[in-house]
Amino acid sequence: MTAQHVPFRGIYGIPVTPFNEDETIDWKSMESVLHFTVEAGCHGVVMPVMVSEFQVLTDDERRQIVETTVRVVAGRVPVVAGVTGIANAHSIGMAKHAEDAGADAVIAMPPHSKPTTEAEVLRFFHELGAAVDIPVFVQNFGGAYAMPTDTLAQLSHDVPNLSYVKEEGSDPLQAATRIIEAAGDDILGVMGGFGARMLLDEWRRGEAGNMPSSHYGDVHSNIWNLLEAGDEEGARAMYQRILPLVLHDDLPVLKEIFVRRGIIANSTMRSPYGIHGPDKHGWAEIDYLYERASDLFTWKKS
Repeated sequence: MTAQHVPFRGIYGIPVTPFNEDETIDWKSMESVLHFTVEAGCHGVVMPVMVSEFQVLTDDERRQIVETTVRVVAGRVPVVAGVTGIANAHSIGMAKHAEDAGADAVIAMPPHSKPTTEAEVLRFFHELGAAVDIPVFVQNFGGAYAMPTDTLAQLSHDVPNLSYVKEEGSDPLQAATRIIEAAGDDILGVMGGFGARMLLDEWRRGEAGNMPSSHYGDVHSNIWNLLEAGDEEGARAMYQRILPLVLHDDLPVLKEIFVRRGIIANSTMRSPYGIHGPDKHGWAEIDYLYERASDLFTWKKS
């Protein structure tokens, strides 16, 4: 396990899960995408979560992915393991395995096997925090039970290692500011999502970073590094150039970008994920934007 990075800060890139055409995991491409995420400059790695298609992975595959991630990353940056499950015991079992495997933190949404009340969500995060010694991220996603600010603040106060939030609710910027203000020292960091589409605003509000797919990890990390160095104008110029391309980020597109950059072998998604890619007009626009932004990609395949 790496030395603790407190607080975790920066661009925490999310690799995809690469599949062969028969939908088995492509482990060679898995190692490639993990190395890329670190070499591109991401300040941490998050795996496996929604971008990684965790919903269609078996428990054995999820455990093997966490073990592979820790091994390949090899302490170069922190590893945050996704442990969302279908029940409290399922998530907690995944979290204990991740800690034993050497992950530096875990991230979870509430269990999603049935509609969830606030009381059940609170119970889950209390149990999760008590089950592991490493830091816990709450993924406050609108599709699950999105917790209000006062609930998150109280939870971060009551659960000592629940120190981080990935805020992805309906008003993520305002919610992040409210969490930071309400939780005070109990929160070590709030990170954004949505592909880093609001990265500059998040940084100005005092957020600790963002967790986007890592296919543009070099660009997003360079933007963040410029912001941290005080060059907001330089960061904005880069951000404005990549943003039109980021707005097209759904899973088929970002997997195709990984392929185009020579990082994974193909863009197969596992059934029954059911996400269809752009039509020919959409791809034409993506091709145009990709070409115009390609000089921003500082990582090149050797």
